[in-house]
Amino acid sequence: MSEWIRIKIKDFYKDAVGEAEFTYVSHEVYEALADTFRREAHAEEMRDLRHLTACGYIEGETEERIAEETESLEDMVIHQMELEILQEAVQSLTEVQRERLHLYFFEGLTFRQIAEKNGVSDMSVRESVEASLKKIKKFFN
Repeated sequence: MSEWIRIKIKDFYKDAVGEAEFTYVSHEVYEALADTFRREAHAEEMRDLRHLTACGYIEGETEERIAEETESLEDMVIHQMELEILQEAVQSLTEVQRERLHLYFFEGLTFRQIAEKNGVSDMSVRESVEASLKKIKKFFN
């Protein structure tokens, strides 16, 4: 029989309600819970890193950025031109490349998770994402 591990319910179930503060789980269940939380933390960290630009802007802080600074007309035109180039670059990718970039950058999935979803190898997904980024970068050179 498996040895029981005492866990604090709130550590694993943030929205838990009730009077019980602790429970006992098997070693296998504990490992599964810990692995799930490690993966979720990694995915969240990767999503945050992917949405952080060189100037420190994090996607979703638009309102605060607008209130803090106003952009010159020249900067707005340059920004618009860059967006148009980016749209053209993304449209030049294959449907598979666009999907994998979306899953990686916006859904926060790992190469392994994307590979499992598409039924291909991790390396295939990694190469596809890297090739996509290289192709997009060429549009900006």
